[in-house]
Amino acid sequence: MGASLDDLVAMTVFARVVEAHSFSGAAARLGLSKSAVSTRVAALERRLGVRLLQRTTRRLSVTPEGARLYAQCAHLLSVADEASDLLGNVGTIPEGLVRVSAPVGIALHPLPSLLEKFAERYPRIQVELSVSDRRVDPVTESFDVAVRLFQYPHERSLIERRLGTEKRLICGAPAYFARRPPPATPHDLASHNCLRMRDRQWNFRLEGGSTVVPVSGTLVVDDIAVLREAALEGLGLARLPGSLVDADLREGRLVSVLDTYAADPLVISLVYPQRKHLPQRVRVFIDFMTEHFRKVFRGE
Repeated sequence: MGASLDDLVAMTVFARVVEAHSFSGAAARLGLSKSAVSTRVAALERRLGVRLLQRTTRRLSVTPEGARLYAQCAHLLSVADEASDLLGNVGTIPEGLVRVSAPVGIALHPLPSLLEKFAERYPRIQVELSVSDRRVDPVTESFDVAVRLFQYPHERSLIERRLGTEKRLICGAPAYFARRPPPATPHDLASHNCLRMRDRQWNFRLEGGSTVVPVSGTLVVDDIAVLREAALEGLGLARLPGSLVDADLREGRLVSVLDTYAADPLVISLVYPQRKHLPQRVRVFIDFMTEHFRKVFRGE
C-alpha cells in the first residue's frame, strides 16, 4: 500500500526532528506544538512497526531504521524544496535552513564574521553549522554545503567552487624558543617537539624541488584550536593556518619559522551536491560565501 497524505506529513515532521536533533526545534521550525510533533512521529512508528528514534531525558538519537528512512525523506524534501523554489516568484525573500559543514580552522576564522554579515543580509535564513576536521560527504550526510581545506579527487556527485588558498606556517611561542633555538632548515625539526594533527611528516619547498620531513612530538590532536593553544603555551612547534594565527603573529604571541621553505598552500573549496535546481536559500548562501571568502583571502 502506498503512502497516504498523513504518512507524507508525518515523514516531513520526522525529517525535521532529525535535522533539529529535538522535538522542540522541529516544532519551532514547522510552526507546530511540541506535542503535535511527538504525536506525528509516534503515529509514523506505529504505522511502520519500527522504532525510528531513541529518546532519553538528555538525548535524542536515530535508530538504524530511522536513519534509512531519513535518507529517503531528506531526498523527498529536497526535491519538494527545489520545486517550491522553481515555482516561486523571483522577488521572494530567501528563507529556511541551510546545513553547512566546515573544518575547525575555518569555523574559527573567517566564518563567524561572514555568517554575521550573511545574517544581516538574509535574516530569514537559518544556518546550521557542523564543525569537524574530518572529510565530510555532503550527499550521504545531507549537508547543503561543505567547506574543505584539502583537494580531493573529483567527485561526480559534487560541484566544487575554489574560494582561495591558505598558507600554513610553522609556529612556536617565544617561551618555547627561549628553551630551544629556532630551526634553520626543515631537517632541524628532528630535534624539536612538533605538535601534530595525526600527520607524521611535513612537506617543504627546497631549491630544485620539495622534501618531506618526518616529525614527532609529545602531543597529537584532532582539533586545530587545541593545537594552536598548545603552541601558545610554549609546548612545541605547530603547523597552523595563516589566517588562524595572523593576530598571534602580529602581537608577538607566536613566531613563525622556516617561512622561506613554506609548502604549497592549502586550497579552500566550497562543495555542494549536484542538483538540477538549487533551493534559493542554498544558492544565495553559496554565492555570498564565494564572494566574501575570496575577498578575505585576497586581503581585501
